[in-house]
Formats: sequence, structure tokens, C-alpha cells
Amino acid sequence: MKMMKKGFTLIELLVVITIIGILASVVLVSFPGATDKARDSRIVSAISQARTVMTYINANDGDYDALQCAADCVCDNDELNNLCKEINNNNKDLTFGFVRSAASNSLAGCIWADLNATGNQNYYCADNTGLAGFTSTTPTGAGFCVNGTSAICPTVGS
Repeated sequence: MKMMKKGFTLIELLVVITIIGILASVVLVSFPGATDKARDSRIVSAISQARTVMTYINANDGDYDALQCAADCVCDNDELNNLCKEINNNNKDLTFGFVRSAASNSLAGCIWADLNATGNQNYYCADNTGLAGFTSTTPTGAGFCVNGTSAICPTVGS
């Protein structure tokens, strides 16, 4: 009586390894887009939290004077420091801003960031009027989130 050996042949193992390799390459090709979207989610979350801090600043001080961050993420407010760094760490282009309407007794504030994922809506913006959302209009354009002007977001969508 002849004993049958159980197991896989070399050809069967090579076919399985090849299939796994093809599937892994498909997943890796789509991974960079998912990473950008995850970073954008963190940016949107940080801006939403910063908007809450902005409201808190206005409620306590009557203005948005503390809503100012330098290019190196040093803000006048400790809570904004951490949120500024979160946006900075997740933003490839390092393009974002916390601005107020004037140097003192500012009555308007705006928070925005350039997003990583490509698409029609490249920015996320939130301001003191209640506008918050994605937009394709540059928030630093004339009349929008510019220091010394109205500090209002461009028309945004959800």
C-alpha cells in the first residue's frame, strides 16, 4: 500500500504568494490617498476645536485679540498652541492661519487650513459668524480671513 503525502506543491505555493503580492500592491497604491484624508480629518477636528476656543476667548475677553499665532505655531493662547501644532503636523503645505480682524479690540476671528487631499474643496474654514466648512475659495483672498479686514470665511459648504 502506497502512503499519500499531504501538503502543497511548490507551484501551488508560488501561485498563492503571487496573488498575495498583487493584492498587497493594489492596497498600497490606494493607501496614500487614505493617509491624506486621515490628516485632513485631524485638521478639520483641530479647526473645530480651535473655533470653540475662539468662542471662549470672545466670551471672556469681548474680542479676539488672543487669536493670533506666529508662523512657528506660538500663539497668545495655550490651548491654541496645541491645536496650531496639530494642524501644522498634519498639513503637508504648512498653509493655515488663525487671524483676527484688527491688531486690538478685534471683533471678528477666522481659522482656516489648506487640506492635503486633492479635490474641488481645498480648504476648511471656520469663523465667528457661524460659518464652518469646506471651500475652494482661498480664505486669504480679499475680504476674507485676512488680518486687518473682516476675518470672515468665504462661502463654505458642508
